[in-house]
Amino acid sequence: MIEKENEYRAALYCRLSSDDAYLGESGSIQTQRALLTQYCKENTIPVYDVYVDDGFSGTNFERPDFKRMLADLENHKANLVIVKDLSRFGREYAQMGMYIENDFEDWNIRFISIGENIDTLNGTDGILMPITNVINSQYAKECSRKTKQAHRALAKEGKFIGSRAPFGYMKDPNDRHHLIIDEEAAAVVQDIFRMFCEGIGYVRMTKILREKKVLNPQVYFNKNNPDYYKSDYWRQDFDWHATSIRAILNNPVYLGQTTFGRTKVKGRAKKRKVTVDESEWIVVENTHEPLIDKETWDLVHDIMKNRRRETKRGEVQMFAGLVKCADCGSALNVSYNSKKQKFTGFSCWVYKNYGKERCTSHAIGYQTLYNIVIEDIRRQAECVADSRDKYIEILENRMDEKVEQDIKKTKSELKKVEKRLTQIDKVLNKLYEDRALEKITEERYLSMSSSYENEYNELKDKQIALKKQITQTETAEYNAKIFTDLIEKYINITELNARILNELIEKIVVHEKEIINGEKYQTVEIYYKFVGLMI
Repeated sequence: MIEKENEYRAALYCRLSSDDAYLGESGSIQTQRALLTQYCKENTIPVYDVYVDDGFSGTNFERPDFKRMLADLENHKANLVIVKDLSRFGREYAQMGMYIENDFEDWNIRFISIGENIDTLNGTDGILMPITNVINSQYAKECSRKTKQAHRALAKEGKFIGSRAPFGYMKDPNDRHHLIIDEEAAAVVQDIFRMFCEGIGYVRMTKILREKKVLNPQVYFNKNNPDYYKSDYWRQDFDWHATSIRAILNNPVYLGQTTFGRTKVKGRAKKRKVTVDESEWIVVENTHEPLIDKETWDLVHDIMKNRRRETKRGEVQMFAGLVKCADCGSALNVSYNSKKQKFTGFSCWVYKNYGKERCTSHAIGYQTLYNIVIEDIRRQAECVADSRDKYIEILENRMDEKVEQDIKKTKSELKKVEKRLTQIDKVLNKLYEDRALEKITEERYLSMSSSYENEYNELKDKQIALKKQITQTETAEYNAKIFTDLIEKYINITELNARILNELIEKIVVHEKEIINGEKYQTVEIYYKFVGLMI
């Protein structure tokens, strides 16, 4: 091992977690950095680099800068690690021992912990270090338990408990658990929701944001929080990616609500995030000013549920997920002319893949369907303009006649779905038992369980849709007024987009062409949200 101080290249490691803040522990990142830098100055030790993980638990060794430090150590870029105390390095004694007593020794790395006066060069680690590591490990477990309790208590009160405010907000200077709007970033968030509703896909949206020179969330945060430690950020200032946009569109914080427990961490050594069932979330509404309304949120997620494929220009087909075959019920596939760069028509997916034995083409031109839909929207809007009260009355009367029948039919379908869900639950449990008892192979288990889980997930989505349908059907008067408010906005509509279609329409059913008295006809049924098929 190297023995002269000036032959060392020190890696200074700093860590702070949310546990430390909640339990009143001192030792901010700035304090740790200053202490380590001063130590090196006093002992004439050259510093290779400073590695910082802010907001990471001591039991989690999958920290970005910790991993970067290990890579540099293994590649002999640095040969000395210095920490404020052992707890900054980690709080899982077995894992810590593996790094310090095995890897560091193999790589010829010296380790110094200032707080405990530990220096592996002097051999002082033999007794004190394992004891300290065990204490830190137990302390971490107790901290984790208390922190989780504190977090849940604050969450139930609607308090924001994140280390950083979501993009579009900032922490209230008078209350760190309360969010206030950051006007500049909020405008970007609102633009993202607006563009998505208008049918602009992720790829095209990233291009628009880059061309407008809009700072991405990480860079924006770094520039507006100069005192907050910033790790090296590899992206350029205006480098937006689909993952960032998707995260914004899926964050319910923009509804003005605080949500806790959407994910949880599993595992001790290799920690991984898993999604938690929505029923287990802690949701408190009206905790801060929203950036979008509930209608926009619902519209965005209705669009997300549909199959969406972007063109090379980043455009999304506005009718995606809405156009259905009248005979087999499957979606109609859209055709795209890449040379002319436009959508040309629809045809039945089942027919396209399995032929006329399963279905027929149900083909319809893209522009033809576009014209049918926009004309029907205009017609409904004009009826409202002529006599709003009469239109509502007609809707209510028509809906009352079919309410009872529709509810009965939907409830019957829901019962079948829920029965099948129960069956699949039992099958999956039996498969798990068989695998545990080694009655079936791992390969067989994975193959069978995967199939059942896919069916289960599809049925769960259907269950949610059916329950929503029943709720809507049972409130005919309310639905009539909602639809009237929606449709009258489009009295002067001149063009369609994804936002309009998904706001107004539940589905569009296309029938096969038929010849009557030598003339070719094709029926297209438009089912509007809240009120169904309009004649």
